[in-house]
Amino acid sequence: MSILLKTSFVYFGVEDETLLIGFADEEFETHEYVLFQKSLYNEDIPMLNKVHITLNSENRSEYGGILRITLSQKLISIYLSEETARSLGVDDSINIEYDIDEERYNALISHFNKLNVDQEIEITSVPYS
Repeated sequence: MSILLKTSFVYFGVEDETLLIGFADEEFETHEYVLFQKSLYNEDIPMLNKVHITLNSENRSEYGGILRITLSQKLISIYLSEETARSLGVDDSINIEYDIDEERYNALISHFNKLNVDQEIEITSVPYS
């Protein structure tokens, strides 16, 4: 079973040498969110080179364990390993509803591909229609 997060705010970019992709229910006064982070530089500790995912709180976060991400125009599905799902407090996946235009959608796909520079995550996307 998965959880569904309905978002009205989508952010992606680079801050302090870290690639960020975030989805939130609101831009300010956020209650529900998913945040992906990855350092642009290799760290000495191998685990820190994995994608870090946070769900609603730093207490619900994990490095690695993202198996597959499927992007479409209005929905992203994130499939997780058992360990990561347990750390985030979900059964097996997170679904995110969002709404962005074609240009931002293509940029979002590009950012997910940069996040996946080590090719550890299977990423598939559907063309914008």
